[in-house]
Amino acid sequence: MTPKVIYLSPGDPWSPPRGGQTAFAIQALNAFGSRFAVVAPREDPSVPMGRWLESEWNGEPIWLFNVGSLAPRNKSKRPIIPRRIVFRHRIKRFLPSIRSLDVGNLFCDSPELLGVLGEFPWESFCYRFAGLNNPVAFSRYRYLRFLANWFHRKMMRDLSDLNPDVLLASGDRETITEFEESNGSYLAGKTLQFFPTRYDPRVFYPDSSVEFPRLASPRLIIVGRLCWIKGWKLALEALALLRRRWNSIQLTFVGDGEDRFELEKLVDQLDLKNNVQVKGFLEPARLSSELRATDLYLCASIKEGWSVALVEALACGKTCVSTNVSGAREMIVNDENGFIVESREPEEFAKGIERALALLERVGKVNETSLRIAKSFSLDSFAGDWENLWSVLREDKSLPASSAEIRTLCPTTN
Repeated sequence: MTPKVIYLSPGDPWSPPRGGQTAFAIQALNAFGSRFAVVAPREDPSVPMGRWLESEWNGEPIWLFNVGSLAPRNKSKRPIIPRRIVFRHRIKRFLPSIRSLDVGNLFCDSPELLGVLGEFPWESFCYRFAGLNNPVAFSRYRYLRFLANWFHRKMMRDLSDLNPDVLLASGDRETITEFEESNGSYLAGKTLQFFPTRYDPRVFYPDSSVEFPRLASPRLIIVGRLCWIKGWKLALEALALLRRRWNSIQLTFVGDGEDRFELEKLVDQLDLKNNVQVKGFLEPARLSSELRATDLYLCASIKEGWSVALVEALACGKTCVSTNVSGAREMIVNDENGFIVESREPEEFAKGIERALALLERVGKVNETSLRIAKSFSLDSFAGDWENLWSVLREDKSLPASSAEIRTLCPTTN
């Protein structure tokens, strides 16, 4: 099949870690395969950059344009230059070559690219808000945060100029409504479609054979990048309070990031060496096993667009405790499958965990409310939902493109 849409991915779908926008890209490629031609920063140095290549996804041929790796060699350190800036520069540099592919439909979920993409005409454009929080306002680069208001206005003007046919949003419905109301002058009557990242039910599922939880030594887990915005400090301070009651309580962090040294330093200061472990990034199957083996899932984030990790925890039947971030009220029903903690005080977060552990003793390790809610966000409905919103993705009866046809689409391909 010849590609229908150019997909701009700020992460490498072929390489871990695979959270956030990259997780969405993987789900999109699994659903539509060669209907997408992918532009991404491949981390594999053997992949040529700067031109369209014949690659494969799940054993099927797919278009790939490698813009070059954006990742630092040490993923525990923050890049000197923000990845968003590097990605924008690469796309601007390669856009004429990218546009040489005879495909006029475009998908993007990177706001920093909007001002660049208007340099070429597009037949149809679909944009996804990966989160409705201003990414600059909560940047890990403090010196950029004062540009937050300017960035938001520019982003919305650039988006309006591109005149997208479809607007998707990974956020809860209440936040979407508030965003539409405050940005109506830019949206010009267009509505945002609720379209969260999903979970794969073939990977994330409950283990019905698990024993009833024994809570003498509770096991807790947090999944995500080790960055201040994920609230690891709040989680550790709450854990220190909980250890007074449960001396052997365990908290596992699955992820890595620029705050790992600071996190480990606080673990030492709070004397939690025997209670905390950091496992780094895990492949989905291993992550699913970790989730099934734990008692509670925690989300201590300051801001979230749409927590994919929380959805995956629900799919494993977990009882959850979360701060009041976007999406939490779509996924957690207080005193049924967990608790939403309004305060960011460690004492209140610790109380939320205590209440969740008491709930866990009542309902058992596999929470049926979590499973019911998770079904709404299954990957099984992903392709159909997107096709209904954006008709250019619908499959036709054309045959897969031969190498000759590929070279016709892009004569510079080697």
